[in-house]
Amino acid sequence: MQDRRNFLKLTAGAAVGSLAATLPGTVQAKTCGEIHWDENADVIIVGSGFAGLSAALNAKRQNLGSVLVLEKMLVIGGNSAVNGGWLAIPKNPIQLAQGINDDSPEELVKDQIKSGRGMQNDAALRVIANRALDAYHLCINTGVKFREGFNIQVGGHNKARAMRTQHGTGGDITTKLYEAGVKEGIDYRLQHYIEDFIMDGQKIIGVKVRKNYRFPDLTTGSTIFIKANKAVVLANGGFARNMALRAAVDPSLDPTLDCTNALGATGEVTLTAMAHGALPVHMNLIQTGHWGSPDEGGFGWSNALLSIGWHRGVAISVLNGKRFMDERADRKTCSEAIMKNRYADNSPAYPVVFFNHDKYAKDDRVVRALRDKMAWKVDSLDELAAKFNIPAAELKRSVAEFNQHVKNRKDPLFNRKMDTAEVLTGPFVVSRIWPKVHYCMGGLKTDLDARAIDGRSMAPIQNLYAIGEATGGIHGEARLSSTSCLECLTMGIVVAETIKADIQGAV
Repeated sequence: MQDRRNFLKLTAGAAVGSLAATLPGTVQAKTCGEIHWDENADVIIVGSGFAGLSAALNAKRQNLGSVLVLEKMLVIGGNSAVNGGWLAIPKNPIQLAQGINDDSPEELVKDQIKSGRGMQNDAALRVIANRALDAYHLCINTGVKFREGFNIQVGGHNKARAMRTQHGTGGDITTKLYEAGVKEGIDYRLQHYIEDFIMDGQKIIGVKVRKNYRFPDLTTGSTIFIKANKAVVLANGGFARNMALRAAVDPSLDPTLDCTNALGATGEVTLTAMAHGALPVHMNLIQTGHWGSPDEGGFGWSNALLSIGWHRGVAISVLNGKRFMDERADRKTCSEAIMKNRYADNSPAYPVVFFNHDKYAKDDRVVRALRDKMAWKVDSLDELAAKFNIPAAELKRSVAEFNQHVKNRKDPLFNRKMDTAEVLTGPFVVSRIWPKVHYCMGGLKTDLDARAIDGRSMAPIQNLYAIGEATGGIHGEARLSSTSCLECLTMGIVVAETIKADIQGAV
């Protein structure tokens, strides 16, 4: 009898079933044959966003041997490179300099428990929060620059703890982590698509890869086999761009909604892991970003602009000229409130958010938004009402009422925290809003140390780990703003420690 390690098992098609036929990249072959390894690496990491880059760098620093990062797209960074560059860090230096001394990891977890609505994993959130300063120092030590003096309270948080990168993009972080990795000898490969896992029972021993793949054409490139000597880490992100999978797990999600994710966020690696027994959780919990703009595609600048609008200004329905929500609530609360604004034919009645122009005229968030025509400057409420077909009298009444709430520092309508709100006098910066599909709360179940769990045995799949948006069951129903980057960076640290501990434990 030949050693089982000499056989390749391609079983994804059998496990995923009829769904696989509709999903890009799910391997459906059912043949077996002797493996001829083309190359090997000690640690293979799938995906090059925050999670993958952090895991790679920390694996190298844990002296785990050769580290290979496989990225299917043409560029490093994935969704992380195009996000807004927000990072929630309790007790960060800017927060302390602002005199905010009563924050802590536990305070962050309390906010996340509230937003999770009973579906979150409290213990996992604590693991992440307790390593927040480690994530911050990882950024600083690799050369990431944050905006000087910038630390604000974002939706759903009870404290100002959200820092932002110098240029307001996640690329400020991914670039520096990548550059550090290159200097430390990490091997990064672009256009390498995972076709399947190579298993020996409940142990992953390698991956089947399509080299020189050109997204999304699965006929491009050629197949190679890479042996994983010590570990495979899945950091492949979510599946928000996979319309078939979205429809399958959450039929209620409006298929017309735009998406903030990069085009490669299709989740086939997660599906392949499921086919080999990895347990999925919360796949139907797909979050929308309430700061989307219908006047730009993808992630865009609206997230940055509304970091002013939610705090300083007001959201108004074009249907009746009235406020309709707490502008500083969490994403799920705000998205649901926004999407109730519809015309009689059920088409979107895009609400508007506006704030005073002159104080922020030179702010790069405003300059870019006006330049790209996803926001406009209007001189008066009459002009605003005419431009967006809002009942003028009711708009003026709502603004007068809001201004009184600002002066009183109390919002009796929606209980919004008014500490940063400003009396609206005009001229105004105004933009339209509509949610976009943004983040998948669902993914692979892991233990607290990032080991992927086999749903058939509820035990870890040996040598298989998962971190970042590829995992599920951590945030519950809603993830708070600025915590995804935090999770990815911290779990990149944790997974490297876990791999080292598992290797030592096996000796």
